[in-house]
Amino acid sequence: MNKFRSLLPPSALHPERAQEKASTEQIVALDTDMVRKAKNPDTCPAHLLPWLAWEFAVDSWDDAWTEEEKRQVIKDAAYVHQHRGTAGAVRRSLSAVSLPTTVVEWWEDEPRKDPYTFRVEVYSVQAVDEALYQRIRRQVDKAKNLRSLLTTIDVIADLGAKGTYYTGGAVTAWIDVVIEAGV
Repeated sequence: MNKFRSLLPPSALHPERAQEKASTEQIVALDTDMVRKAKNPDTCPAHLLPWLAWEFAVDSWDDAWTEEEKRQVIKDAAYVHQHRGTAGAVRRSLSAVSLPTTVVEWWEDEPRKDPYTFRVEVYSVQAVDEALYQRIRRQVDKAKNLRSLLTTIDVIADLGAKGTYYTGGAVTAWIDVVIEAGV
């Protein structure tokens, strides 16, 4: 524990020194690292995350997000601002969706699409609702450049991957019998 050093001048009066000694315990108990903790997305108290997001100029914020998603958006904000208008910024901004996503640009698509267009593929094991579509669109619109156009959001859902599969089959045989009319 750090030893408290008096900040009073040598000419301080006895009552001033007594007051300083009485408050020494509270002063030493102060968490002087709190500002550093509050400025770090990993260590910031959860109730201060909206203000940290404001300070980091996060473009899109939703109080309904999980704490982990909020921290990730704040961490990615600087990269998104530095690389705004690039595919990398779009990919990084989609990390807030907490689903695996892929950005497929026009020249990567088969067959090639119109120039300056792209699509987003979202991989999910649960159903995707309208709110998620809107969230993806907002995240992409904030990070993409103005000339590029998001054409589609493709959801690649693996809804039956954990179920039971049944297959069946039947084997049949037939004989062709030809009956000719007698002469």
